[in-house]
Amino acid sequence: MAVPTQGTTFEVAEIYPVGEEGNTDAAFDLRQGIVFFQYFEDLMSPVITAKMGVTASGSGVYHALPIQGGEEIKLHFTSPWELHNEESPGLLELTMYVNKISNYESEKQKESFVLELVSKEGIVNLNKRVIKKYKATKISDIIKDFLKLVECEYEDENIETTQNTYNFIGNMRKPFTLAPTLSSRAIPEGANSASAGFFLWQTKTGMKFKSIETIIKNKKENTVHTYKYSRINKGGEDPEDTFNNILQYTIAMNNNVMGAQSEGSYSTYRIYWNPYTFKFTEPSVSVFKPEGQESLGSDESPITEEAKPENIPSPEMAHRIVTGVYSVGCLEEKVDEAVVGAAATTVNMDNIEDVSQSISRYASLFTQVITLTVAMNVKLEAGDIIKLVFPKVSEENDVDHAQSGLYIIKELSHFVSGNKSYSALKVIRDTSGD
Repeated sequence: MAVPTQGTTFEVAEIYPVGEEGNTDAAFDLRQGIVFFQYFEDLMSPVITAKMGVTASGSGVYHALPIQGGEEIKLHFTSPWELHNEESPGLLELTMYVNKISNYESEKQKESFVLELVSKEGIVNLNKRVIKKYKATKISDIIKDFLKLVECEYEDENIETTQNTYNFIGNMRKPFTLAPTLSSRAIPEGANSASAGFFLWQTKTGMKFKSIETIIKNKKENTVHTYKYSRINKGGEDPEDTFNNILQYTIAMNNNVMGAQSEGSYSTYRIYWNPYTFKFTEPSVSVFKPEGQESLGSDESPITEEAKPENIPSPEMAHRIVTGVYSVGCLEEKVDEAVVGAAATTVNMDNIEDVSQSISRYASLFTQVITLTVAMNVKLEAGDIIKLVFPKVSEENDVDHAQSGLYIIKELSHFVSGNKSYSALKVIRDTSGD
C-alpha cells in the first residue's frame, strides 16, 4: 500500500548529446545516479525549470558524454499517487534541456554534479527578437505570434482571446520580455471595466494565456483537488485520506492594508497627458475604484474604515497616483479608420481602460498567501484552483470558514530524493471565506 511520501520510480531518465536528440544509441541512462530531482512551475513564468543531482561511478558521464550545456533530457517517473490511484494516474513526462552544470566534484571512480534544466522555449527565446509592427492587433494574437517565434506548440483553447487591440512595435526585444507588459494590459472578451490582467505561463501540459478574471470566474470547473489539514495523527491508516492531507502549511501573508493602499489595490487617480491636444485627463474619469471583480472567497472583502477610498479628502482623492503620456499618432498615419482622411490624432490604446484595472487586479490577488506541503501529486499545475480546508484552533471538527476556501496555485515544486517525494505549493487568493 502506497505511502504519500514514499520514493518515486524513474522509468526514463536519459540524456542525449547535443545533435543526437532522439538517438537512443547515443543516450546515457541516468536512472541509477539520480540523487534528487526538483521540478518548478510558476504562474508568472513562461518557462518551466528543474534541478537534478547526479552521481556516476566508473568512467562517469560528465566528461565521457561530455556534458557541456544544451543537452536534451527525457524524464518519466511514477509517483506514489500513480501507484495508489491507477484509474487516474499522475504521470510526469518531460523533455528539458541542460542550461547549467554546477557543484561538480570528483573522487576516484566517482563524480557528482547538479544539472539545472529548462524547457526548450527558455533557450529559444534568447535567440529571437520581435522586429514586427502590429497594426490594431488583438493582444492575444500578438502573444500567439510570440509563441510561434519561440517555436512553442500550444492548444488554441489555452490561449484566451482578448477584446482590446494594440498598435505595437517590438523594438528588437525578446518575446518573453515583452509578454508580461502586454499581458498586464490585456482585457478578456466581454469583460467589465475592472478586469484587465492576464498571465502567460508554462506547465507540463503546455503554454497558457489566461485572464485573472476567467481563472476565477470558472473556479468551480477549475477546482482540481481538495486538501484538508488535521492535527490528529492517524498513522497512515487510510491511504485515501492521507493523499488528501496537508502535511504542513504556513500562512505567509493574510492581508496587508498599507501595502494594498500603496499599490493602488483600493483606488488610483489617473493623470494622462495628450501631446496632440495638450490636455490632461478629465477629473470626472480620473478616479478608479475596483467594482464587479470576480472573487475566490466572499463577495465582499471588508476594508478597514481608515483605509476606505471614500475617506480620502480632496484633492488627494485616491491612494495611488498613476501618470503617463498618451501614445498619439506614433505608429499610424490614419489610426481611426472610421474617419476618412483622419490625421493621427487617436489615442493608441487608452490607458484609462486598463492600467489602473490591472494594478488593482494583480495586487488584490495576493491578499492571502499560503505555502504548503502535500503528498506528491503531479496532476497539479500552476494556475489550477484547489480547495483547502482548515480546522478551527478551538475545535478540530469545526471548519475555519474564514481561512478555508479556494486558492490559485501560484507556484509548485515536485521534489524527489531517495525514499521521499512530495509537492510544495504556494497558493494565493483575493478574498477571505469559503
